[in-house]
Amino acid sequence: PADLPPVADLGVVDASTPIIGEVMNLLARRNLLYEIVTSPSSRYRVNIAVGSREYPLEDAADPSAFALKIRRQLTDEQRTLRIYGSEVVIGRLTRDAARIRLHLINYGGREIEGLRVRIRIPAATGHALTFGAGRVELTDYAVADGATEFSLPRLGVYAVIDLSADR
Repeated sequence: PADLPPVADLGVVDASTPIIGEVMNLLARRNLLYEIVTSPSSRYRVNIAVGSREYPLEDAADPSAFALKIRRQLTDEQRTLRIYGSEVVIGRLTRDAARIRLHLINYGGREIEGLRVRIRIPAATGHALTFGAGRVELTDYAVADGATEFSLPRLGVYAVIDLSADR
């Protein structure tokens, strides 16, 4: 099926500066879900406008420190997607009223065992389709405090996880 609308926690104002690409790259690598917007959006608690008083161009010159600043502003508790057990997995989260889909890409070159995922969306049970292994059941599945957590026993290069939204 066609993919679902993306989920984002923050807005990134398209500033048409060369550094914005590297900032977005590092936000993605840290699984800080963002949407590119033309101006700050009331949908997001954090809106990043590189070159503004709050986000000066000089700060963005160190994209790694800049991404950490954004993560601290958003707070880990407010992040929709958190991945535990690896720093080399990138997630893309999409959803509609009935379904949640999480794409995971492992760019580390080695299979990962026991990857833990938390999404700040309650979800009924689901399953994963992984490259090389096919359908894989999720383990240690729990829904509590408005969030869903589960483990993926193994992750090679790619997996897609489909969950039913809890209504």
